[in-house]
Amino acid sequence: MDAFKSSRNRPIQPIGNLRIVPGVVAGALRNSLADPHGLRYGFLRTVWVELKRFGARNVRTVELARIRGIHRVSVEGPVVRHGTLVVSAIATLLECERIFEFGTSDGETSRLLAQNLPAAEIYSFDHASETARGRDGPIPTASATRIANLYGDSETFDFSPYSGSIDLVHIDGTRRVESLRADADAAFGMLSELGSIIWYGYSYQPALYAFLNRLAPDLDRPIYHLLGTRLAVYSRWDIVVN
Repeated sequence: MDAFKSSRNRPIQPIGNLRIVPGVVAGALRNSLADPHGLRYGFLRTVWVELKRFGARNVRTVELARIRGIHRVSVEGPVVRHGTLVVSAIATLLECERIFEFGTSDGETSRLLAQNLPAAEIYSFDHASETARGRDGPIPTASATRIANLYGDSETFDFSPYSGSIDLVHIDGTRRVESLRADADAAFGMLSELGSIIWYGYSYQPALYAFLNRLAPDLDRPIYHLLGTRLAVYSRWDIVVN
């Protein structure tokens, strides 16, 4: 206790990054010996994600805090799926009335959206499969009547009943690699006047990363990658604060 009191009386010296470099390097070496695979894998994965983000030619990276009005939004859900919470927060912010999802057959995002937007109509689209129907079953929520499960191939499915009326399209690009172009074409055809598209997996799935960087220059508005997430967003609403 006496040592603690004496340390409190010492003036606090400013510390910059250079001062802590030796300790950080020593700690990294120590931990690499204790758990070499875990450290290398985590470190290299983080570096690769940052390199992709920095090297993206056409998709702009922005902090989540730059989403206009996002600080006023509160949503409820499991913290382990940060991206799902962000999707729900954006849908809440935009006051979405109709939401269309591609490739979210586990139902988790749909359930969270239904929970946080009790008045929204939600459509969950996936590949036609009796096996998938049997595995997934109905979504077990009190709002299940507002969640319509649709099945088919996005190359041939008739999306015209939803044309120009969907406020948010959510595409899980990690599960829909083979149909990225067809899903995007359908999504843009369904968007309402101020509609938005959110792709999940941008910083994780190489095919989605490449696809969105090719697509972005052809669009009327930017595609944004939200820093700290795997999400990329296109919106007809002025969603980002400059």
